[in-house]
Amino acid sequence: MVVRCPDCGALVEVPPGSRSGDLAECPNCAGHLLRLKAAGGEWVATLAHRVSCPACDELVTLAEDVRAGDMIECCGRRCRLTFEYGAFAAEE
Repeated sequence: MVVRCPDCGALVEVPPGSRSGDLAECPNCAGHLLRLKAAGGEWVATLAHRVSCPACDELVTLAEDVRAGDMIECCGRRCRLTFEYGAFAAEE
């Protein structure tokens, strides 16, 4: 089974044993994770947004339903999400 990357259009193999909500990496898009979903007997993929923690630089994968202004927590600190130029960022 394969899914199409919503960013570059490449076909990405769905890892064996995958379940809806799992993440897979696009081999062509640097740093893009794909959120896999089972829909009507087929797999589809959406981008799983990630941000770097401003305190520790760890990459945090965001929930599917986040919005600008939401708060996330990493390394014991809370950060507010912003969204500009098509990407999320975390600010202390």
